[in-house]
Amino acid sequence: PKLIFSEETLGLKQKEGQNIDIARGFTSRVDHILKNHSDTGVKILKFVIRDHYNVDTCHLNSWLQKAVTPGIEEVTLLLPTKHRKMYEFPCSALLDGRGNSIWYLYLTNCAFRPPVGFDCLRSLAKLHLYGVCITGDELGHLISNCFALEELEVSCCMKLICLEIPFWLERLSCLTVSQCDKLRVIKSTAPHLSIFDFFGEPVQLVLGESSKVKDLRVGYSFAPNAVSYAITKLPFIAPHLETLTVYSFCERVSTPMVADKFIHIKHLNIYFGRSE
Repeated sequence: PKLIFSEETLGLKQKEGQNIDIARGFTSRVDHILKNHSDTGVKILKFVIRDHYNVDTCHLNSWLQKAVTPGIEEVTLLLPTKHRKMYEFPCSALLDGRGNSIWYLYLTNCAFRPPVGFDCLRSLAKLHLYGVCITGDELGHLISNCFALEELEVSCCMKLICLEIPFWLERLSCLTVSQCDKLRVIKSTAPHLSIFDFFGEPVQLVLGESSKVKDLRVGYSFAPNAVSYAITKLPFIAPHLETLTVYSFCERVSTPMVADKFIHIKHLNIYFGRSE
């Protein structure tokens, strides 16, 4: 069974001037459903919380504690931007084996602070974080014990400065990092990482001597000379590239030839756009 809480699934159609009624209706209906719901059997849990709901964080914690039960597989929590500074996802909701069956976790606009030794997501295969307040150390605490992790996506996580992915994440094949403005370093020794997408300010990228990345997409925000940088630097960072896609807003220097740079390249895609 699924538990999906949104305006649509709860029958709360927004009309002009009815935001307060919808906010009250959302909270009361979720409370009622979870109060009368069995503690077992939920496979998919999704909350879509809109800005005008003004949901109390105590309610959110209570709902998660009630709905996240052993056997659950997917958890999605979509929060409005204002919750970034006022709500912390409760790691306690994943304790006592309740998080070990989750293979998909998608969190937005909240804080997430897994402690050292956090190992409550042993089946996690896909992790998506958008606008989540989490440091590099905290993210490291989270993924270090996620041995089943196959796909990691972090976007607009403004506290990330250094992202390190350990070599024992042998199943990780896809990494996406986008618009994490304070990020300066990405280090990965994951042996089977093959697809990597990066969008944002240029960072130090270290993929290890045995990097198997074959498909790489890069877009360096509005930094000039993205193509030149990609062609001169990436052959040494990802020597086995077969597909390279570069998004550039401005090239101010002569771009070197590609043929003698990428030995294995099969597809090279370059897109130019205006920075206005």
